[in-house]
Parts: sequence; C-alpha cells; structure tokens
Amino acid sequence: MTFLSIKTKLFFVFIIISIIPVLIVTLGSYRNYTNLVSKQVSLVSSNAISSSVERVDNILQNIERITITFQQQSQNYSSTGIITVADQLKRITNIQDQFELFTIRNNMRFIFQNLLSGYSYINGIYLFIPNGQYISYGNGSDLKLGYSPIQDMWYLNTIQKNGTLYISDVDTKNFILNAKPSITFSRALYDTETHQFLGVLMLDCSLDIFKGLDRDILPNITSIYLVNGSGKILFNNSEDKIGQFLQNDLLTKVQSLDHSDEIIQESNAGALTVIKSFPDINWKVVSSISLSEIKKQFGTSRQLITYISLTCAVIFILLSIFLSNLITRPVTELSIIMRKNKSHKLVMTKKQLERMDEIGILYTEYNNMIRDINAYIKDSYQNKLLTLNSQMKALEAQINSHFLYNTLESINSIAEIEEIESIATMTKALGDMFRYSIKTKSELVNIDEELSHANNYLAIQKIRYEEKMEFILDIQEGLIHSKILKLVVQPLIENAIYHGLESKRGKGRIVVRGYVMEDKIYFDIIDDGVGMTPGQVQEVRDLLAEPPEFSEIGQKNKPSIGLKNVHSRISLYYGPEYGLILQSQSGIGTTVTICIPKID
Repeated sequence: MTFLSIKTKLFFVFIIISIIPVLIVTLGSYRNYTNLVSKQVSLVSSNAISSSVERVDNILQNIERITITFQQQSQNYSSTGIITVADQLKRITNIQDQFELFTIRNNMRFIFQNLLSGYSYINGIYLFIPNGQYISYGNGSDLKLGYSPIQDMWYLNTIQKNGTLYISDVDTKNFILNAKPSITFSRALYDTETHQFLGVLMLDCSLDIFKGLDRDILPNITSIYLVNGSGKILFNNSEDKIGQFLQNDLLTKVQSLDHSDEIIQESNAGALTVIKSFPDINWKVVSSISLSEIKKQFGTSRQLITYISLTCAVIFILLSIFLSNLITRPVTELSIIMRKNKSHKLVMTKKQLERMDEIGILYTEYNNMIRDINAYIKDSYQNKLLTLNSQMKALEAQINSHFLYNTLESINSIAEIEEIESIATMTKALGDMFRYSIKTKSELVNIDEELSHANNYLAIQKIRYEEKMEFILDIQEGLIHSKILKLVVQPLIENAIYHGLESKRGKGRIVVRGYVMEDKIYFDIIDDGVGMTPGQVQEVRDLLAEPPEFSEIGQKNKPSIGLKNVHSRISLYYGPEYGLILQSQSGIGTTVTICIPKID
C-alpha cells in the first residue's frame, strides 16, 4: 500500500466501509428471504396436502357410510310395511316369480338412482347376489351381459375382507361397458341378525372423486400423487402417471412409512417433498414441489434486492470518489506546487490560507518555508559567487606568478650564456601568454586558444632545454572548437617538465592527447620522467580529494600545488565529479588526465 496515493487509499477505505456492509446486508437479506419463502412454501404445502387428505378422507368416509348403511336402506313398496334392502336380498335369493323379481329390481334401482344423484363421481352401483344374479344401475354404463365375478380377484378379496371395505387399483374394468379408468369400492353384505351372506355391493367411481386433491396446491410447480401402500399411483394432478409406480427414491420412502408423515428437503434436486398418510387406510399423498421454480416465481423480488444493492453500491462509490477528492485535493495541489518548484523559481501560494484546520497550517508553513529558502538561497549564492570569484583570481595569481618567476629565470640564464635571437622568440611567446592570462571576457575559451597558450609555453621550454625534451600534441579532430576552462593544460605541462623530466637523465618526452568519450572531454598529459612512488601517488591523490583551501597568494605549503590548483578550479567551476586523475609509476612516468564536460 506504500506506493498508493493518499487519495487512492482513502477511496479504498471508503469503499471497504461502505460496500462490505451493503454486501453483507444484501446477502443476509436474500438468504433470509429465500429461507422464509422455503419455510412458508413448506408450511403452506403441508397444510394444503393435509386439506387434500382430509377431503379425500371425507369422500372415503362417505363411501364407507354408503356401503355400511346400504343394507339398512328401506323402501315402502307395499301396504304391509317397511322392507329393508337386506330383506329384499334374502327374498330375491329364493324367489321364483319373475314379476316379483322384476318389481324388486325396480325398487332397488330406485334406491341406486337416489345415491347416484347425490354423488356425481359414482359411475355405477352393482349388487351381486350369491345365486349369480345381479342388480345394476349405471350412469351411462352397465355390466357386460353374462358377467359373473365369482372368479375375479376383486370379488374374492372382497369376500376375504369379511364385511370391511375393499378398494381396487385405478384401472379400466373390462367387465363394464364403455369403461374408463376408475376405482371401485366393494363390500360383502351380511344379515345383521343371522350373519347370512347376502351378496357383494360394488361402487364404480370415476377419477373425479379425487378432483379436490389438487385444489390448494401451487400450479405448474407441484406434482401431487395419491398412492396405495405398494407405491402404485392411484391419481396424480396431471393424470399422466396413473397406474405407474413412484420413482425409486420416493417409493422407498413411502414403503418405509407406516401411518406417519414426513417432509423431505432435497437440496441437491432443489425440491421439497411432503408425504401425508391417511388415518384409516394405507394410502398416502405425495407432493413434490420444485423450489427452483418457486425461486423463479420470486425472481422479481430478487431482482429488486439486487437493483437496490447495486444502486447503493454506485452511490457509495460516487460518494467515496467525492469525499476522497474533497479531503485530498488541497494536499494534492500543494504537492503539485512543490513538484514544480524543483525546476522553476520557488513560488508561494495564496490558496487555503484562510482555513483554520491542519490544511491551512500546512499551506501557511509552506509559504514561510519558501520565504526562508528564497532568503537563504539569495544569501548563499551571493557569498558563493564572491568566494568563487576570489578563489579563481587567487589561483590564477598563484599560477601566473609561479610561471613568471620560472620564465624570467630561464631568460636570464640564456641571456648570460649567449646573445641570440632565441631571446626574442621567448619574449614574444611570453607576451602572448601574459595577454592570454589577463583575458577576463570569460572563464571559458576555445580549446584551440588553450592549446595555443600551451604551445607558447612549449616554445619557450624548447629553447631552454634544446634537444633534451620532445613534445607531441595528439588532438582529436573537431575538438578544438569546444569550450574549456582556461589555464588548465599549461600548468600540467609545466608540472610534467619540472617534476618528471628535469631530474631524468637523457632525453624525455611529453605527450598531450585530447579526445571525447561519453559526452566528456579528456586531456592526457603523459611524461616518461622519473615518476612517483606509490606513497607519493597516494599523497597527491589525498591532496586532490581535499576540499579547496586557500592561503595567501604566493604561499606554497604543500607539494604539487599546480595539480591542486588546477583540480580545485575545475571542481569549483564544473562540479565535484570533474577534475584531475593521477596515475604514475616510479622510473616509468606519470599521466595526469583532465576530465571536463563537453561544451560546444
């Protein structure tokens, strides 16, 4: 985080303290909302299925009541009194008179018709007598001619029930004309006094009997099944799986439950399954609700929560940007002003001075600092210029006086020995050198002027030393038009003669080589004189490394004062990275290199 600006850091802080709570509230709200919806759906579904079970149970109780009371049903058909259905069944078993048999059948059909008119889902009522006869009344359907149920499983199972209700599977009864998928309820009838078997009553009911099963369920997202104890589907709301068995997972659950209820949350499948049992028979209602579809139904609420969260997030981001800019703008403006001051004149600012907080104090102290810096720089530059000017003049005076003394000594010596034209040459060269030295137009001169000054000095020295010394100038082409600080080459040549070649036996050589490398100008003054020991080399290098110190003009208290003076002048003028570089070996010679920037 150290490389980020204060503005960016504040922005991230505002984002963190605003967006994270929004995300937490949004996720928590959405999770609580979905959980609440799931719980409500589970509760509503359970209640709805309980209501469905109750309605179907009421219908079954009606069927139970019809079949039980059937044999107690009575009819006034003669003046002798009231005759029950059971009495008529006992008579019809032994009757031989066809007319009387016809009368009994008509009376029984009247009873059947009354029942059919009260229950629309009953397709037909069939009464099978032990002697093979039967009485039937159907609503658009009837038994096939000659049908006998004696060997059918439903009949045998009904007999085995010993008077309790038997319920068949939902299928198409092939013994009924114009039959459709239906469910039958049958009961064996007995005389209440003698327990004589009187026959079997069968009610054939259409699937409309289960119409109330899916009345309160959620449409399109709920699958509801009415199954028997073996898991066979008696009815489902889409009526496309009647007669099939439940899926294996649900079938296992249904078969493992006796008369208990269970709610199963299938998270992987995204479904809610509710199983309800009937109180008196081994039937169950199974409801499977798609939670994913419910969530789609509530997609509008989810989108609303999402839109509110996104709106809050956008508002908080904009507020974060505004607040971070508002807080950091004064600091940013001050940093821009301070950055400009690196390359421009130091300027004060009039902004934010009226503020009484930390920002106002910061701007006020900045102005005070700039004011103090300007005053310090002004005084420092003035003192430095005065000091530099005096140092330059002192150095030039030392160099010029030293050279003048040696030159005059040479002229005097030659004049005493012989009277020749060489004195005129030396005098002219010396005059040119004096004129060059007192030149005050600029401290910088062209390199060809500095080399001309060195040539005048060499001309005088050649006359003095005759054939003892050889001088070579090797200057890179095009270098002579560049600028150089004056009076830096000649003192080094003088130093090479008096400290290198004068004490050498035999002929010596001085080479002056000038070249450019990496935007810097180098001058190598090379002599093959006596050289210096490592200790002397280190002593001179330490002297050159010392900061410039000045003494009275003409005072010489350190060795190699010429090297030190030239090095000090170059460092003061160009900077501490420029100056002289010394290399020397005893008995081999010395090389002094001048390093200055290239200035055209």
